[in-house]
Parts: sequence; structure tokens; C-alpha cells
Amino acid sequence: MPEKFIKEEIDGSMTEIYAEEWDEKWTTHNNKGPARVNKEQDICEYYLYGVKLTKEEWEKKRKYS
Repeated sequence: MPEKFIKEEIDGSMTEIYAEEWDEKWTTHNNKGPARVNKEQDICEYYLYGVKLTKEEWEKKRKYS
């Protein structure tokens, strides 16, 4: 299960980042939804195993992660 991290941006908005630890390295990953979200900056990014995907690509590949 990915862990949730919160980062405060320069503009004061908050970015939620979901990541998992593999080989002692944190990698952006979420197979249940977007891995990087900032509602104020309108950011909604999808990642699997550190690879950024479009929502369509993510929907196809998430079933196997």
C-alpha cells in the first residue's frame, strides 16, 4: 500500500504524493488513483513504479501492478 506524503508548494498550496519504497528508494506509485494531486494547481498525475502515465494508460496497466 502506498504511503501518502504532503508537500507545501511555494504558492502555499499542498501537493499529495503517493509513493512506495523499493530497494531502499521511494518511488511515485499508486494503483488506486492519481499519485500526485494538487487541487489548487489543477495537478492530477498518474504513476506506476515511478513511470508517469496518462490516465488511459494507467487504467489499462494498474490491474497488473
